[in-house]
Amino acid sequence: MREEVLRYLGYGKSPASDSVSLIIDECERELSSLATVRYIYRIFDDLVLFKDGIRLGGVEFKSRDLSRHLSGCERAAVLCATLGSDADMARLKLERFDMSRAVVMDAAQNAYIEQVCDGACAQILKRVRDEGFNITSRFSPGYGDMPLSYQSVILSMMDAQKRIGLTCSDTYMLTPQKSVTAIAGITKAFQNCGVSSSCERCAARDMCRYRRR
Repeated sequence: MREEVLRYLGYGKSPASDSVSLIIDECERELSSLATVRYIYRIFDDLVLFKDGIRLGGVEFKSRDLSRHLSGCERAAVLCATLGSDADMARLKLERFDMSRAVVMDAAQNAYIEQVCDGACAQILKRVRDEGFNITSRFSPGYGDMPLSYQSVILSMMDAQKRIGLTCSDTYMLTPQKSVTAIAGITKAFQNCGVSSSCERCAARDMCRYRRR
């Protein structure tokens, strides 16, 4: 997780100073004690791909990039994950009194929620691997041409508010903020689970400061 925190802080492959490393250590310890990690996922067997989108779970998602991401997939999994509201409160409190530490905490939380999603993907992969399937990397609302408005659609599909307390605002921002909704394809073609390949498939890869290199 340390490497990911440094990436979110913009260090790339460069090492952090001792003082920054100490703050990262402290933020990671605090985060591990206050985060209320919750996630849910569901595997759908009714995936239909169109040129300009997909249909999954009886819902149409209009996104050419999502359809391209799931190309060759027969099924798909929908995932919702959150670190809980205490993580938001801790970060917002730091923003009032210690902005430098708040920036590090924000990076640690970004890395942590991705780690949670990786763990959920690993569980999905374990379920489908015996049937000869692999899963693709995740694709979320806001990636490429997939509108953020699909946040609310996915939350509704998954009954996420009731099950893990995850909601979104009128502008489709998730609450708690450090949360993720995503779709991962399930395919018999060889594709790895995880985040390492997601940057290469992202339509924003050429302009993203957090791109993995």
